[in-house]
Amino acid sequence: MNRRIAFAFFFIFLLAAVFLHYRDFLQPGQSLYLANFDDPAPRFSFYPWLVESSRQIQHGHFPLWCNLEGAGFPLLADYQSSPLNPFNLAFELFPRLRLLDYLLLLKIILLGVFTYLFASSLGLSPLPAAASAVIICFSGYVSRTVNQVNLNTELWLPAGLLVIEKIIQGRARLFKMTLLGIVTSLALLGGNPEAAFYFLLIITLYGWFRAGFAQSKYLLIILPGIGLGFLLSSAQLLSFLEYLGFGWHIHNQYLHTIGKAPIRWAFSLFFPWLFGPNRAHPEQLFTLGYLGLIPVLLAIFSLVRIRILRQPALFFWALALVLLAEIYRLPPASYLSQLPIFNRVASVKFAYFGVCFAIAILSGFGLEIFQKEKLNSRRFGISLGIVAILAIGSIICAFKFPFSSTPLFILRAAWLFPMLLLLVAAVICLYGIFFQETKLASALIVFLCLINLLQLYPGLRPETKIAPAQWQFRNPSLPNFLRPLVGDWDTRFTALQGIFHQNLNLIFRLNDFRVFEGIYPKSYVRAVSEIEGFDPQDAVPQFFLHGWSFDITAQNISHPLVNQLGIKYLISAQPIQITGWEVIAQPDNYYILQNRNAWPRTWIKDPNNKIVFRKSSLSQNLPDLVKVGVTAKEPAEMILSDQYAPGWRAFRLPAGEEIKINLENPLFRKVPIQPDDKFILFIYHPYGFRIGLFLSIVSCCSLALAFLISFFPKNRS
Repeated sequence: MNRRIAFAFFFIFLLAAVFLHYRDFLQPGQSLYLANFDDPAPRFSFYPWLVESSRQIQHGHFPLWCNLEGAGFPLLADYQSSPLNPFNLAFELFPRLRLLDYLLLLKIILLGVFTYLFASSLGLSPLPAAASAVIICFSGYVSRTVNQVNLNTELWLPAGLLVIEKIIQGRARLFKMTLLGIVTSLALLGGNPEAAFYFLLIITLYGWFRAGFAQSKYLLIILPGIGLGFLLSSAQLLSFLEYLGFGWHIHNQYLHTIGKAPIRWAFSLFFPWLFGPNRAHPEQLFTLGYLGLIPVLLAIFSLVRIRILRQPALFFWALALVLLAEIYRLPPASYLSQLPIFNRVASVKFAYFGVCFAIAILSGFGLEIFQKEKLNSRRFGISLGIVAILAIGSIICAFKFPFSSTPLFILRAAWLFPMLLLLVAAVICLYGIFFQETKLASALIVFLCLINLLQLYPGLRPETKIAPAQWQFRNPSLPNFLRPLVGDWDTRFTALQGIFHQNLNLIFRLNDFRVFEGIYPKSYVRAVSEIEGFDPQDAVPQFFLHGWSFDITAQNISHPLVNQLGIKYLISAQPIQITGWEVIAQPDNYYILQNRNAWPRTWIKDPNNKIVFRKSSLSQNLPDLVKVGVTAKEPAEMILSDQYAPGWRAFRLPAGEEIKINLENPLFRKVPIQPDDKFILFIYHPYGFRIGLFLSIVSCCSLALAFLISFFPKNRS
């Protein structure tokens, strides 16, 4: 069959499979983007950040800083918000929740297309290439992380490998180097540094492996191409790097240690819900993405014919085995986890895509060997025996070494049905071998692979009903218990744990002191630790205890620092008595308490350290610009109870002179003021963004100029 016609058939099949599989999420009152598979971050982090980014862009501001979270939080430098990612940028320009659902389907389709093209470039015929694409698109890892920022980066891995393969196979040209740079920049703009690290690691190793010493000249194209990706994405990348030393996040050595995956969890590669639905699994963040037994059987087909195996297949076998050894801490690969960067990227989770993708490509190689009748019954028996040993061994390990935290019981249907599918695949393979009908058998096996992967349905299809009116971009329906807070825009509120999820305040443009799963300023964490009375060194356990955020509990809400932070309102589900707080409303069985002692956002400290409130007030309050009116008869200091962070600059008006911002314990901005000052202007101009934006623009212009120079001589000739 002609390759173009074969690709057209594959593309139509992929479109149908993706839309049919996810059709339920596209119904009214449902949302694929806001679904909670095993991580609620899209609903409570990514979407609110997108809403805030879109509002800022539509008002003519770069989405650099958010003044509605905590005491102010970085937006672009948080990296996970990734407002410059093309998929997110589409929403920011055309803010519709349904658009995000269709963009997720587009990502899966792009992943499948890139994988198909890459597998074809390795010499695989259309059906094995399609098998590789289907396996990775419907793998457990992609199904679990379909609405996570990881996929923004990982979907570009086959595209990057495809460009490298084209460089190795043909003449190295400027176009190919540029294409590699664009793909790398798109991966770096994805919004997950750990996923970007593994993307860079895999494509760099693949380039070294394929070029080798004999063709090292190709590295002069591959490595600059990857470097070009860094330059093109500098606007976001340098903002993140500038802020990184100032920020605090959970992806550190502590998380890497507690995220250790025991070998008994290897069952998750073969059985989707051995102990029940994955989303109810106590350790779902650290279980391997499900692939099933049939793709593993196909991959083993290539291993038993290793003498005729192509060079790229050897690379993917090495990649899969090394990453699996690192995930399960098997020596000597276990020592990788102790190396710099590796000890901070939580590889237990973010190495999974590399494993699934490698096995998907190897499945294509195995099916190619089977389809071309290069697999006899003896080698097939060996392959089937290896897979059976792996499957039975993983069940025994899971049964003999149960989880200590939660009593779990093995469900018979969870392992019986995949084993039956494997048995059916084995019969089909034998039919193809004995009757030389390998092409028909190959098509049936690909169909079984799809069924095998769609068996995830019981474990990875959560209820996704939403109230669309509360999630719409323009004029969202405000819950009744939040109405008493509307109008007091310059104050902050908080809620007791479990009431009104953090970050949702961004949708309604309210200022919540709590923040869900971001890269927190270290000074913010120190302030919360001072209020709550825990050691900042113990912040990670406290973070998990409060549901991936930092909360102020009822017994500490009367802390003096709460007043200085301007936290004026508290939402409680129960009636409580707190000194200095009074109930002002009782909507929807919630209690809204007001803090009578809350300080305003600004105040002045005179030379005698006396606090004066009435001589300073907010004149303008934008995300990246704050203007404070001041009155002083003698030199003094003005304090703004907003987050101190690198990138903020202060100017005294009308003189226009820049003044230094100092840190007022624990996180406030403090500047000196003079009697002739009328206003103090705070502007957020981070150097990382300015330098990065300059590098990105210069890189784009240089590429355009290079293409023009290379085009016109050809035109004249």
